[in-house]
Amino acid sequence: MNCDEARNSLDAYVDGELDLSRQLEMEAHLEGCADCQKEVEQIANFKTLLRANMPAYQAPPELQSKIRATLRKESRTRYEWLFSYGKQLAYAAALIALGFGLSWTWFSVAPRKDNQLVADAISNHARSLMVSHLLDCTSSDQQIVRPWFTAKLDYSPPVPDLAQAGYSLKGGRIDVLDRRAVAAIVYEHGKHVINLFVWPAGDRKIDIDLQSQRGYQYCAGNISGFNYFCISDVSGPDLEAFEDQVREHLNL
Repeated sequence: MNCDEARNSLDAYVDGELDLSRQLEMEAHLEGCADCQKEVEQIANFKTLLRANMPAYQAPPELQSKIRATLRKESRTRYEWLFSYGKQLAYAAALIALGFGLSWTWFSVAPRKDNQLVADAISNHARSLMVSHLLDCTSSDQQIVRPWFTAKLDYSPPVPDLAQAGYSLKGGRIDVLDRRAVAAIVYEHGKHVINLFVWPAGDRKIDIDLQSQRGYQYCAGNISGFNYFCISDVSGPDLEAFEDQVREHLNL
């Protein structure tokens, strides 16, 4: 892969949209190309800034009611002829609708409700390793890292000291998850980097069992009013052990 080919796919790479073979080609190219690495960092920083400052708009209740009413009216007009075939057809349609509804709920809604969150976390983690954007605050002292976060966020995230368990604190940075700025607390275990994202749970508490994607292990949950998301290329059992330590220290 040369620079011209790479530049055509940099946005897709930052967004985690490349297939596995293309992803590996891009990572191999970036390892030896400082110019493309710089462009990736610029794209990533712009996207982070945009997401952090992009206003979210919600339709007013009056507009939502009008849209629903229009859709209901259109639906009745378009499918009125169905009811002329009697109860049997209506029952069959209801059963089909129920079947599709259950299938959609099982295969699409439940498993995918956190897809965007996972995709963002994987993208943030991979980007932090590839473009030298791992740390904005470099310190192994939680008494330095936590005030640094507090000065830049609208909340004060807990920064667990896990050194005795074998996870050394390296520092932190600001990232974007769940459409908001979050604390990315960075640990090192052996030669592996672990990103721990922490933000207030609010009315959306996440809970994701250990899973693997693109060579990374990840899991997530909530405790003491905070959501957390752990991600690394350590083994599954190692990441579960890390999560146990996080939950134990956040529950103090």
